[in-house]
Order: sequence, then C-alpha cells, then structure tokens
Amino acid sequence: MAPTTLARGRLADHPQWSRALSGQSLASHLVKPVIVSARVEERERVPEAPWLERLSITELVRDARAAASAGLAGLLIFGSSDRKDERAMIASERDHVVTRAIHAVKDAAPDLAIATDVCVCAYTPHGQCVLFSEGHADVDGTLARLSEIALVHADAGADMIVASGMLDGTIRAIRSALASVDHASVPVASVIKLESTLYASHRRAVDAMPVSERAVPLFAADDRDGPRARALRDVAAGADAIVIKPGLAGLDHVSRIAGGPDQRDRPVVSFHTADEHSLYFENENLADSTAAERETLVASRRAGADIVITYAALETAES
Repeated sequence: MAPTTLARGRLADHPQWSRALSGQSLASHLVKPVIVSARVEERERVPEAPWLERLSITELVRDARAAASAGLAGLLIFGSSDRKDERAMIASERDHVVTRAIHAVKDAAPDLAIATDVCVCAYTPHGQCVLFSEGHADVDGTLARLSEIALVHADAGADMIVASGMLDGTIRAIRSALASVDHASVPVASVIKLESTLYASHRRAVDAMPVSERAVPLFAADDRDGPRARALRDVAAGADAIVIKPGLAGLDHVSRIAGGPDQRDRPVVSFHTADEHSLYFENENLADSTAAERETLVASRRAGADIVITYAALETAES
C-alpha cells in the first residue's frame, strides 16, 4: 500500500477501496450490509422485518462470493447476538462471530472490501450507543471499548472501521488505537445520523434493545449546518470517510459535504437503511420495485456520494 497522505486519505490508497472509488459502474460503488449470527444455522428471516436476514458464516460466504461476482465494492458486516452485558464484552472477543466472519470472507473473496460496524448498542442490555457507570454515561470507558473492538476487527483483516455510535471523540480514539499497533493504514469512517424513524427494523435484526430516548443525540431532521460541521471535525480527528444516513433524507447533506472545498478528498458515503429498503421490497404497487430502488441509489451518486450502502446492492447489480 502506498504511503498515505493527508490530502488523499486512506481509501484512495487502499487496494480494494481505491478500485471501488474509480469504478465506472453503479455496482462498483455499492456496499451490501449483512447481519451475521452464531446461532443461525443457515438463513433466518427477521420475523418483524422479512426483507432482512440473519446469516450463518457459511451463508455469508455464499453472499460474499455472489457480491464479488456481481462487482460490488464490498460488504458491511453487523453482528447479532443475544448475549449482552453492561460492558459489551463479547464484541471484542477474538472468536466473536464478526471476527470469524471477517476471516471467512477474506479467504473466500479476497478482492471484496470488508467494512465492519463498531458500536456497543447491540451488545448491551440497554441498547444505547454509550456505556454507563454508576448511572451515568461512561464516555471514556466507551471510547476504550470501541477502540478495543476496532483493534480486534483490524487484526482480523477489516478494510474499514465504521464508527456508527455518534459519540464525540470516537474517531480520534480509534485512530490513535489503530496507530499504536501498526494498523494506521486501516481506514476509519465517521457516521452522521439524522433523527429518523427509518432505523427500527435494523435494530430488531441485530437484536438491539429498544430505546425510547437516545443517550447519544442524533442530528435533528431540520438541522442544516450541524452535519457538515461534525463532518469537518471528524475529518480533522482522522476520519477517512463520512457516512450519512438515512439515504434519501440525507441527500442534501451528502451534496453539501461532498461539494465542500475543505473536504480534502475524503469520500462521502450514503447509507440507505433497512427501513428504506422495505419501501421497495416486494412492493406490488410498484411496476418494477428493483428499478425504482435503483433510482434512489443513482440519486445518491448524483448528489455526490462516492459509495452507497444499500440492502438492495446485489439485486441492483444483477438487474
């Protein structure tokens, strides 16, 4: 890998991501989210969200090979677990299902980029994106746990760490931890989330406990300037990419962040959520649901997204 420069960023120098960023087809810019679970033998439809599946590692490998054959940029791996504790300890175990999934996909489809979600919400009994100590948010403890999870994923071969919890200080903490153990070349993406009703089915799919009020606030839907300001802060802290979600509701933020003169060549990623995918999945009111969903993904690219994360990635690539 070529030496990383501040101007180019780590994705531009990364063998898998650089190929995706320079691709000419829509498929080459698509990343498919996948949910892997140790308790699933093959595939398991999520009862409350039948457009989503939990996969065994064997089935994940099948999907990875199909994604590579279809020319997708990569996969974004989430873990689902019914084992939870106050410190989210399972998330950084080296034999955790996510780390085993990284190894399996790397062996089966080495040219496919692997991104992993790093957060504590799916592994705690409270479902929040921050840990607690003596009834109060333990920010320092959370940053330490997130760094430990990121290191385990990087050791397993992850090509990007996606820090999805929106906790201030996360990017700097993970970036510092990676640099301390010779993983400085592993890209880290910051996630900027808008307040939205379009996250519910994904939380059910990864077995995250429901929350009525978030301990770590998201950006209000009518906040025009906050997301870009946060993006700039995270880039200054070492973020190599900026992820905006939900996809359609965040198109204006994608455009403003991608078009800013101070973006310094950091790729912008549009994340179309599982709930957005549900609007098209087997929708008999649409003449061609795959084509209709494809139009929304093209809109993200047109707005300036370098990469688009979508549950429709494989269907779009094969259509």
